[in-house]
Amino acid sequence: MKSYVVAVLVCVVLAGRQVAGDDLPACQPKDFHYEYTECDSEGGRWRVSVPKPDTCIGGAPNPPVRGKDCSFTCSAGQFLDLSADQTCQPCPAGTYSLGGGVRFDDWEKIPDVFSVTSEGLESSFLWRGRSGHGSGNCSKSMWKPRGAYVYSLPAACTTSLTYATKLVKGGHVTFEYQYRDPETIFHFIVQNDQCQAAEDENSSRWPEVTEEGKWGSMTVALKTGTNILQWRVIGALSDMVGSQNPILIRKIEITGVAFTSECTKCRNGTYSSGGTAFCAPCEANKYSGRGATQCEACKSDEYAEPGSRICSKRPPCTKYDYYEYQTPCDQNKQTRRTYKWIEPRTCNDKVAGSVSLPASTDLKSCPPCNSGMHPVNASHCEFCPDGHYSDGASACHACPVSTSPEYGLDYQWWTVMPPNASSHCIPMGLGQCSENAGWQPAGDYIQTSFGPSDRNTFLALGLYVEGFRGEPTTSGGKLSVLGQVKFTFEVNCSISCELVFLSDAKGRNNVVQSWMGSVKRQEFVYDIHTNGPVTLSWAFQPLSYDMEEEEGEDPGSKLTTIGLDSVAKIYSIKVTNTLGGGATNCLACPKGISEKGCVPCPDGQYIEQKSTQCVECPPDTVLPSSNSWGKDSCKICGEGLKAIDKRACKSDCQFTDKAGRLYDFTALDGVHYVQGGRLFTSSGTMYYHGFNLTLCNAKNTELPVCINNVTADTQMLNMPTKVFGMVCRSTLIPQSDKAKPLVSTQPASLATHLTKIVNNVSLADMYTAGGFNAEGSELDVHFYYKSDTPTMACPEGRTTVISLRCDPDEKANNSIYLPPKCSDGTCDGCTFHFLWRTQHACPRCQREDYDVIRGECVGGEQLIHYYPPKFCLPLDGEGLKPMKQKCQLLPFVVMVSIPVALGVGLILILMLIYCWSRNKKLEYKYCKLVESAGGRDGELPGVESCGMEEGEEDESVHFSDSKGPKLLQKIRLKISGVKNKFTMEELSDDDNPFVAVRMHEKLPLT
Repeated sequence: MKSYVVAVLVCVVLAGRQVAGDDLPACQPKDFHYEYTECDSEGGRWRVSVPKPDTCIGGAPNPPVRGKDCSFTCSAGQFLDLSADQTCQPCPAGTYSLGGGVRFDDWEKIPDVFSVTSEGLESSFLWRGRSGHGSGNCSKSMWKPRGAYVYSLPAACTTSLTYATKLVKGGHVTFEYQYRDPETIFHFIVQNDQCQAAEDENSSRWPEVTEEGKWGSMTVALKTGTNILQWRVIGALSDMVGSQNPILIRKIEITGVAFTSECTKCRNGTYSSGGTAFCAPCEANKYSGRGATQCEACKSDEYAEPGSRICSKRPPCTKYDYYEYQTPCDQNKQTRRTYKWIEPRTCNDKVAGSVSLPASTDLKSCPPCNSGMHPVNASHCEFCPDGHYSDGASACHACPVSTSPEYGLDYQWWTVMPPNASSHCIPMGLGQCSENAGWQPAGDYIQTSFGPSDRNTFLALGLYVEGFRGEPTTSGGKLSVLGQVKFTFEVNCSISCELVFLSDAKGRNNVVQSWMGSVKRQEFVYDIHTNGPVTLSWAFQPLSYDMEEEEGEDPGSKLTTIGLDSVAKIYSIKVTNTLGGGATNCLACPKGISEKGCVPCPDGQYIEQKSTQCVECPPDTVLPSSNSWGKDSCKICGEGLKAIDKRACKSDCQFTDKAGRLYDFTALDGVHYVQGGRLFTSSGTMYYHGFNLTLCNAKNTELPVCINNVTADTQMLNMPTKVFGMVCRSTLIPQSDKAKPLVSTQPASLATHLTKIVNNVSLADMYTAGGFNAEGSELDVHFYYKSDTPTMACPEGRTTVISLRCDPDEKANNSIYLPPKCSDGTCDGCTFHFLWRTQHACPRCQREDYDVIRGECVGGEQLIHYYPPKFCLPLDGEGLKPMKQKCQLLPFVVMVSIPVALGVGLILILMLIYCWSRNKKLEYKYCKLVESAGGRDGELPGVESCGMEEGEEDESVHFSDSKGPKLLQKIRLKISGVKNKFTMEELSDDDNPFVAVRMHEKLPLT
């Protein structure tokens, strides 16, 4: 039955072909070849005889026969011979085979079995304020062939390289790659025929970051059946960090696939002797074509680089084919400059126009050793032993008692490579460096040296420092400086070139500074803030890494001898306060010495230069235990921070502003998590950023940590598995299986230390730019943090601001918000802003802040209420609870007015009585005067009575004999100011008509 079905299928196929090509000749036996059918339900298959397509029709094919089991494969270096007895045969010379596998290492073009897609990221954060961004701008990021490899240049896109294969048994995929920029997301995915991730840990892998110029390898197990392999590149942060390095793949190898019925021919520049699983590259000065069984040697006047497909004519030798170097000092302490051909040689010095190798210079005296070193056997220099010092020209001397060497590195003479320095040539593609390419000592300086074939390479000079003395701390919002790196350099470029200075002092190799084009001789200073080991690097490349060249052309292949004129020179390198190295002098040790050198002064003390004694720092300054000289070593803490034990500037989570108001943030201390806005690719892949932060870390607990869980290797280069900081961020990618943990990658520290705490400042521009309500922002309390780690977009590091806003109704401690307009926490990539609404951002109320409301007086008592304002928190204690106090029925004003009115009335009554009494006395005296003068002619008539009744005091008129003034009357006159109307002088007693006069006898009135 099975044979019948197969025969029918073959007949149908042949009939279909006959209809399509009636004009083709009849098939002959030679036109047929054997193929296997698809596997049936029992795991078997048939071998059938079919003609070559579109060559003939009809004919008599051989009958189908049962084939090998579907799980059958040959060994590596073999193929399955279907034409005979279906047995495995060794591959012929010039070919190779993986047996049950397939390899892709020839990238002249992308094989047809691969598909390439690219799509833009749909993210308001990435595209805010831009136009014209979309999938149409992703063409530059698509996977492109480059001969020896395929590459993708990261952009704000998702670019995928996809290959589908059907495995007849379990196998694996192995690929070699270069991935040098952790800011780019590089993801490898295995899916089934339903485009669903396989249900195991191998379905989603994150390749490790590789060193510059080196290749990494990853192997992932595959299951039987259909496997869709996808290499995905996401440049999610490309707009923030600027240009990023490309991702390269040079070889993909898959095992577990069905048999191979023929072996693959070796590509150009390689060969095979037969029965092998790979083709070996040709050596230098040999070449081969496709399918070569051996490499052919070039002619004597030709040359070829390793892996070449042709030989090239040897050009005449030029000055670029040799290099100069300084010979080590001989026994007579003499040296010279000499010249050598660059190996392997590619030029011909026998033809016309060729230059000859220059003669060596005359011998001259060797320069002295570098500071802190001494000559050994007159041939080289070594560092002085511990406890000794030297100026480099003389022998080492022991430091005096109670002193210790001031260690450092000071290189000014370059006769040989220093002991802790090394030179490397790193190719960017598959090429190789010439033997002598690198940094070469040249006496007064060290310089770069390239060979004619050193295309698309860069030269790196590395300097290892084992550590620095002292302990890191912060002061004035900045990290304390433990050491300095100073170097003097010069760059001369004939074409585009770049010198880059790198340091791994902050956890991974970061670019500190770069210089494009020619640079005149100058000095650069770099501060070291850590006491751990540090590797310093100088990298020079005469041509920028340009991926925009024509397809199939190796980057840098257009580099001519003009570019070889570009050179970088370093004249001196000085590193201070190191743990090792050499010393030029010894410093006094006020506290004595130990095996590690000077015993440092206690925290908060510096060495006074005149007395060389440890002296206390001024108040509110810090200085960790060290041997720092001078008062300037003591650092002032930032605003709002406190000097803790004279050692470090920190916050105890309490803040007192300039108005004396106290803020207590103790309840907010601890680690808090904030999730950024969701970002999507066009296909729906979601990722976002997660932030872990702490406000104060007053208890000195472990800082927040952001992790990388995409690799198993915890020692991977340039990609730490954990990053600690006051604020840190990681990129999170949810998996399709919710039971699996989130993928966390690209951890970065946004804040390593707290710099200051302030309020009553206006950040209205920052609030408005981020979409926060700026009204009342001057009342917020702002915590400023700093990370000094530079990035391409932020060469000065990143700044983080956490603004705390008073909200008495907000009882929770995790109401932290990102800017609505910048949902990823930053609007410029360098300054991150968080708004924290909480009741703990309200200051403690003072008694004078309370509103006092008095109740009605009832029964002689009234209730007094105290209400706190909304901008502060109530005080604790019973004193501000509602309280009762005695009160009066009448209002206070009335109670005060009554005694005042009574007093005024009484005074008025007394004055009235007094005036009436005085008036009666004056009337009586007048009557007496008239009565005594009555009865005479010309006198006033007398009165019948003077108004004095019986019993009244008889007061007669007295005539004063004294001329002296009466004191009381004079005082009254002085007060009243009465004057004589004729003389305008004050009246005397004699002039006052109301004063009793002296009369001795009755006188007529006329």
